[in-house]
Amino acid sequence: MKRKFLTLMLSLGLLGTAQAQFGTLGGMMGGGKSSGGGDVGALVDEFNRDSGLIQTAVANSLTQIIAALGDKEQIAIVKAKNESLSKTTDTKEIGSIQGSVIKEQSAVAQQLLESASAKEKMDKLAPEMQKKVSLSILNVGIAGLKIPPMLDKGKKAIEGVGSNPMMFSKIVPIKDGVSLFSDTLPKMTQIASVGFKLMKDVKVDAGTPTASAKMELVSVSFPE
Repeated sequence: MKRKFLTLMLSLGLLGTAQAQFGTLGGMMGGGKSSGGGDVGALVDEFNRDSGLIQTAVANSLTQIIAALGDKEQIAIVKAKNESLSKTTDTKEIGSIQGSVIKEQSAVAQQLLESASAKEKMDKLAPEMQKKVSLSILNVGIAGLKIPPMLDKGKKAIEGVGSNPMMFSKIVPIKDGVSLFSDTLPKMTQIASVGFKLMKDVKVDAGTPTASAKMELVSVSFPE
């Protein structure tokens, strides 16, 4: 996993920047406090907050990539998931749906971005849709940089909760988040790698991912 991560960083010319920024995740949307030491409850809350924001941005971005480049069946699957999310208010259910999108659709998004027809499809998209796909790829690239420090933070939170029986009920969502991030980090780096190459081929500037960058939610558009 580390080898794949380093390969992506080298391909993007960002290894030095990433290493300099890995000390803290910071605020997920562009600022915030460090999580070192301190109160276990605050660490747990911070992990859950940042985990939720990453999952939301990544699930949203994968949905947009597939909506723009997928076939009818692939689009129908992510559209149904997206509609379920729009109708759901329960936090646990939202997390479950987003987790399933990330686990199940990461490989689909990667295959679409690296397919032989990807450049032709991108060239035919309207500029607004190209911009949404580009932003989605950037989000995934940023997620790939934010996840390693999130894994460290999650492990610290689990250790802290484990030493405090009064907080034991909070350990499950943290473990779920750590498990999801551990499983999907290689996929995020792979998607970003092929995605940035595609954007370069179609001459669309996708920006530069950094660990401290904001992840902007994409307003997902589906073909009519």
